[in-house]
Amino acid sequence: MLRVALSRLVALVPLVLVASFTAFLLLQLTAVDPAVVRLGETATEESYAAFRHEIGVDRPVLIQYGSWLFNAVQGDLGTSWASSTSVTASLMGRFPVTLTISLGALIVGLLIGVPAGIAAGVRAGRSTDSLLTGGASIGQAIPSFWLALLLVAYVAMTTPWFPATGYVPFASDPGEWLRSITLPSIALGAAAAGAFARQTRAGYVRVLHEPYVRTAVAGGLARRRILWRTALRNASVPVVTTIAGQAAVLVGGAVVIEQVFALPGLGQLVLNAIRNGDMPVVLGFVVLMALLMAVIQFLLDLTYALVDPRVRAA
Repeated sequence: MLRVALSRLVALVPLVLVASFTAFLLLQLTAVDPAVVRLGETATEESYAAFRHEIGVDRPVLIQYGSWLFNAVQGDLGTSWASSTSVTASLMGRFPVTLTISLGALIVGLLIGVPAGIAAGVRAGRSTDSLLTGGASIGQAIPSFWLALLLVAYVAMTTPWFPATGYVPFASDPGEWLRSITLPSIALGAAAAGAFARQTRAGYVRVLHEPYVRTAVAGGLARRRILWRTALRNASVPVVTTIAGQAAVLVGGAVVIEQVFALPGLGQLVLNAIRNGDMPVVLGFVVLMALLMAVIQFLLDLTYALVDPRVRAA
């Protein structure tokens, strides 16, 4: 188990390096001049040159990346070209909102998808299975932003239960915080619920035909015990592996959902940075997402090792 954890930690380093260097090179290809972004179009050429020298964009690309990486390792992702604010502070100030929506969507997906998958798996081939599998397919097919618009129009605008826009921090009011994230989490988690339902169903269909399950049934073990203890652990292996992929989709989708519900998360910050050609903010976002995905993959690998003993023995 310790060897698995250490190997996953070591693998994070080249992953983050490759992601950051690739993003840095791609951003270098843009035609945006940071001096024009910061000083406007009416400044003199001497002012432009002085600003380019100040932020170091007049140096060779590899030296720029090396300088940025040296500072990034120390937690300094640079300064925004457009606002002169710390990129690290800006990202960390908005990251909790995006993370909250993503985790909320993941919880919605698991709470809906896993029970639905179990119900479909134990009734494979019956009408219940067809109904639940069809619902899972529809959930995966509906675009999250379209579902978000429907929820705003037909739930938030017609009932007083949930707000259409805005975000309330948990520390300010836990109840209002829950209300403010409910609709975004549902809109984002619907597709994840479909994916979890299909994977759980497939796992149960496979596991319930295994010899050890048949032996448990023949031995008179209670059906509830077989479904929730004997079969659940092995059937959950494909679900655990699906969480990693869904986590990446949910974080990316949260950036879009934030625009629909006017949430002060990373989405608004990054979209403004892209429009302004603010490379430090965009690069900082890419690195933050790479680190987040790497950490999620690391945690899920450890969970996978706990669920499947064969991984610990590898």
